[in-house]
Amino acid sequence: MGLAWGVGFYLTQYLFEKYNEDTSVLFKLFVGVFVSAWIGAKVLFLLFSAQHKIYQYLYADYFWLGGGFVFYGGLIFGLIFYLIYTLVFKKFNFQKSYLLVPGLIFGHAIGRIGCLLTGCCYGSKCALPWAVKIAEEYRHPVQLYEAIALLCLGYFSLSWIKAQKSNINIITNYFLYYSIIRFILEFFRGDEIRGVFWLSLSASQLISLGLLSLALIIKFKKNSD
Repeated sequence: MGLAWGVGFYLTQYLFEKYNEDTSVLFKLFVGVFVSAWIGAKVLFLLFSAQHKIYQYLYADYFWLGGGFVFYGGLIFGLIFYLIYTLVFKKFNFQKSYLLVPGLIFGHAIGRIGCLLTGCCYGSKCALPWAVKIAEEYRHPVQLYEAIALLCLGYFSLSWIKAQKSNINIITNYFLYYSIIRFILEFFRGDEIRGVFWLSLSASQLISLGLLSLALIIKFKKNSD
């Protein structure tokens, strides 16, 4: 996780330097997003994955300082902080948001490799040649599937920046494509802790549908203006 956040930060700093932007604003933004994302990832874990242990985790230091995260919780809480920080307090230029996207994506990709190595967020059972043994069964390396997909998406995000696509376009592209990736990959997940809810869809799939809808609405509105 430390490597994921470190790569995300330094890649963002590199992009700011490359495009002659002020890097002095990044550290405070990074700290705020880090803390809010950490809390958000824990909150959604408690809501959707803790099951009957919610009160045990809620008051345990080892939970708040250790493992047990939901990516979408971190993304949502981090985004809320970011919007308040940029649009309400005006501490960061929202029009430069697109430069943050590659760091988020590549950092997330490294995080998923960490998931594979630690054996969490594992896939459903399969007999494919590349199956990995986790939880005493051979399973889809779904963490690696997502890492590869994120690396590809990260590459495209850099190409969008190079092509000087608009700020909103790059952001909505990220939400659009990641929500599709995540929705599909959830079908290959095998860990019951992720929670399955309405119409046999997981919490992450329901959030993905929400993000996908939001991205499409923004794109439609932008194209119609």
